[in-house]
Amino acid sequence: MTQTPPPVLRLINVSRSFGAVKALNNVSLEIRRGEVLGLVGENGAGKSTLLKILAGIEKPDTGKIEMNGVEVKFRGPNDARAAGVGVVHQEQSLFTNLTVAENIEQHAMTGSALSRLGLQDWGRLNREAQKVLDKIGAKLNPNTKVSDLSFIDRQMVEIARAVCIDPGRRSTPLVILDEPTAVLEQQETAVLEREIRKLREFASVIFVSHRLDEILRICDRVVVMRSGSLSSDRPTAGVSKADLFSAMVDGQAEPVIHARQRPAVASKPAVKVTRLSRQGEFHDISFEVHPGQILALVGASKSGRESLARTLFGAETHDGGSIEINGKPVSRWSIRKAVAAGLAFVPAERKVEGIVGGLSSTRNIALTNPGVGAVGPFLRPRTMARVAKDWFSRLDVRPGDVSLPLGQFSGGNQQKVVMAKWLNSDALKVLILDHPLRGLDVGASKTVNAQIRAACKAGVAVILIPDTIEEALEMADDIIVMRDGLRSARHDLHSNRNLAIQDIVADMV
Repeated sequence: MTQTPPPVLRLINVSRSFGAVKALNNVSLEIRRGEVLGLVGENGAGKSTLLKILAGIEKPDTGKIEMNGVEVKFRGPNDARAAGVGVVHQEQSLFTNLTVAENIEQHAMTGSALSRLGLQDWGRLNREAQKVLDKIGAKLNPNTKVSDLSFIDRQMVEIARAVCIDPGRRSTPLVILDEPTAVLEQQETAVLEREIRKLREFASVIFVSHRLDEILRICDRVVVMRSGSLSSDRPTAGVSKADLFSAMVDGQAEPVIHARQRPAVASKPAVKVTRLSRQGEFHDISFEVHPGQILALVGASKSGRESLARTLFGAETHDGGSIEINGKPVSRWSIRKAVAAGLAFVPAERKVEGIVGGLSSTRNIALTNPGVGAVGPFLRPRTMARVAKDWFSRLDVRPGDVSLPLGQFSGGNQQKVVMAKWLNSDALKVLILDHPLRGLDVGASKTVNAQIRAACKAGVAVILIPDTIEEALEMADDIIVMRDGLRSARHDLHSNRNLAIQDIVADMV
């Protein structure tokens, strides 16, 4: 009689608190061999804490963890990797100046490819890396420098590093994919989904995503976290997005998409761009955005839209054409001048460009506009904290302690604070948003979109780079489609309310 193998992972009553905040509350969970388990929940529901415990970054206060039937206690990430846990984090952590093989070797648990004299054995290094790449089906040259790879290929290297673990021949590794599709275009996501299905042949997978359709399409089972506990655990077969959303937000109905009313157009545009160009990125782009309008820039990877947004904010230079802000031409445009003119920019890479992780949320919100929180050169901490608490309430930031370092918050809640930092200004005229909903759950996306609409109602012009075409159709007044650095189409959504996703896609390809 064949004995049933133990679960690859078993959590028994695992809890973790940070001060008075109960991040995890008696979480019990099992993952079977070859299973792809979806993990969803609102920002602040406890997902990040759970993943950090499994990766050996945090330690549980109480409870027990078993890997392949053996109890484990992780003193750090190396212990987790030795037990067979590999993690692909939301933000890529590759060394771009090193080769694919060198990056994989950084995480290898089988020993480095060194010769007897202590010199690097490059042949062995590349051969071992090739074995790992073949294992996950990635068609990459191990000798290629990571900086020369596309984003999806770098994601494949991240997965290769995660599976480069050796828990023993009788054990099954556990691969954790934390929002792996958050920054991918639609065609890249399809490639990654195919690779995830290959992983189940030799590993179990925890797949974290705020895109509920992906969860239902890719995963065998889905667990929902709410307020540090598991609110639902069920097979994905027969489950709808509405079911998952209801479990995430305690039975509330999924939000209804509200079509925007056409805003009154002021005589003077807030932003006017005429034949703007940046060599190698975009060419001959012209448009206007008036106060109260939302313009969405839609395009595939390398279409030029991200560079265009950064150029408008002064983070990149242009070598042709002109920019006018509130009717005035700009020269020697820079971030400092842009902020002084009332422009704000929410970047896609919030951890790199959007936050100072070691500072409190209070200080982060006050960075760009101290406002009432300062008198001359002197800061008023109590007033700054009161302003931060007000934004925490408006944007439902969790946990609600404004004194905590922002680096301790989940990615979605960090994004909300970045939004608050720029919205906290009476001088705001133009809001440039590069993937503002990236990493946000459905409820948080609704909250952020409501603040964007409120800013428009107050007369702010918005330039939006959305995650999806659906987001553009929901939020925008006008859509500009970019392809290969050129403007391929413009759509007025108020004149063409029947515009469909396939119409936009046709302009992109």
